[in-house]
Amino acid sequence: MAGYTFKLEKLLNYKEKIEDIKKVEFAESSQKLNIEEERLLYFNKYKESLLNKKKAKSTASVGQYKLYSTYINDLSQKIENQKKAVEDAKEEFNRAKEELLVAMKERKSFEKLKEIHYEEYLMDMKKREEKLIDGIVTYKTNTRK
Repeated sequence: MAGYTFKLEKLLNYKEKIEDIKKVEFAESSQKLNIEEERLLYFNKYKESLLNKKKAKSTASVGQYKLYSTYINDLSQKIENQKKAVEDAKEEFNRAKEELLVAMKERKSFEKLKEIHYEEYLMDMKKREEKLIDGIVTYKTNTRK
């Protein structure tokens, strides 16, 4: 007798490939989010150190003070832009996470279906075997009479 074949095996393989792609996308979005958050943290620490240096320098000229203020304002703008980049990265991360969860659920449902079909196949094979054995026993019983 031929072995068991799952009729939807190609579809299951496709779902597994989709899940693998979604895992890569999720990992990339996670990495991007970490990079953006680290960049924001760096900007904030850098701004804080500049403000501390500004406070420590009490004898600055008006020109130096204006230059410092302009630079800190530019840095504040970079921080705001970086906050937006972090938010965008979080949205991308959440989207990738959702898509991965959906892909995993779809793959698991097909694997469960395959398992159910395989159990049905085994039960069918057992019934056939029992029927064949009953036929052999009946034949032997009838031929002995």
